[in-house]
Amino acid sequence: MNLKRAGVFSLIALLMAGFKAHTQDYQLELEPVRFVLPAYSEQYSDREVTLAPDEYELAEKLKSLLSRKDFKKVSEELATFYNIELSPALLMIKAQVHFSLKEYNNAEKVYKFVLKRKPQLVRAHEDLGQLYLINEDFEKAQIHFSNAIAYGSNSAMIHGQLGYLNLHKNGAFSALYAYQKAYSLEPENEQWQQGLLTSLVKAKMFPSALALLSELITKNKQNQSYWLTKAAIHLETQQSDKALTSLEYALLLGDLSHQNLLIMINLHFEQSQYDRAIALLKANVSKQTLEFSDVRSYLYWLNSANRWEDSEWLLQQFIGSDALTHIDKSTIAYTQAQILEANGKLVEADKLYKEALHNNANNEQALLSYAHLLLQQKDYIAAEQMFLRSEAFNSVNLHAMLGRAQLYINTDDIQSAYSLLLDVKNKYPDTQGIQNKIDILANIVSVQDANNL
Repeated sequence: MNLKRAGVFSLIALLMAGFKAHTQDYQLELEPVRFVLPAYSEQYSDREVTLAPDEYELAEKLKSLLSRKDFKKVSEELATFYNIELSPALLMIKAQVHFSLKEYNNAEKVYKFVLKRKPQLVRAHEDLGQLYLINEDFEKAQIHFSNAIAYGSNSAMIHGQLGYLNLHKNGAFSALYAYQKAYSLEPENEQWQQGLLTSLVKAKMFPSALALLSELITKNKQNQSYWLTKAAIHLETQQSDKALTSLEYALLLGDLSHQNLLIMINLHFEQSQYDRAIALLKANVSKQTLEFSDVRSYLYWLNSANRWEDSEWLLQQFIGSDALTHIDKSTIAYTQAQILEANGKLVEADKLYKEALHNNANNEQALLSYAHLLLQQKDYIAAEQMFLRSEAFNSVNLHAMLGRAQLYINTDDIQSAYSLLLDVKNKYPDTQGIQNKIDILANIVSVQDANNL
């Protein structure tokens, strides 16, 4: 075999070495936006409703009961009057008392009665909106919050609640104005901060969201949710290094959820920070129950970096588990085979590759790795079959085709290798160095053809 052909060997090997696990899209768990029900209040605006002169004595009596939060007694006192006998001011007290006692049907009837007499009464729309929100009648709640604002409500609570409804019912853009208004009225309110931040993130207005986060973190560096949100934005904008930095800050402030911790570990693997990834796994394996499906991708990262001891440690956490599926068992056997192969125990590796494929005939990684082992053992017929089976899977198709080309080179079938690399170039034109390898093979084929004349 000449030097040119020997050069093809090393170049094909360099192509094969380029295989790595693929990066993934991640979705961090963030704190959900919630609505907040304000505490009962007997405070009313004089410009909205006023007492009738003959109600002053009753009002003083009710005021004393309300100050003691004796809502039941207030309800009993007002029940002695027909609704039509009471002014809107006392009707509002009656409705709110029903509300406080969670007598929502009665409260709704009284609010509606008030609005028939005073359809622009802001407080009635506000309270009725709250009532519908509690009962999850979001469409009616939205109508009354919108009416309250249209008639002049400047309540941060109402703007915030409308923002919450718009966010969950109509989307992020519709929620932005309401949350901005609530935040401007009560900038220290964490609910409005969170609502505005969530709206900005969901609307993909990332520069604005990061600017708000910077302001919030300056005020409170100990709020873990801020760092998690910052990490989520960096993930959305493909800045994994910055996302990791934010996740590390978040971890310093307390335990992360199971999902967020796994994402953090994945990111460390993707950036080849194996020591930190393994340290996180070992620190948390006793705290949280890991499913094998959670860590399957970690094995591929470790194997690609020849971190066989770490792979073996990870496997030991699951071997013998009753919860393993056939696919899980296939992955474990495949990983064990790779460890054995790396340690030169090829016979034992061969058995475990077979076991992996017995448990999952479609384990494309096992098919490809076993094909290379068979190639190394010069079992060319079996190796070719494995490479051909591997080529059925998009994730390893390129590398299987290159492996088969290597097999043909090893068996001096240069014409087949040349034809196959032409197919590779047509299918994967961006494959680095492919044209150079085709040129080398073309020269060898030309020499062979000349010698055959």
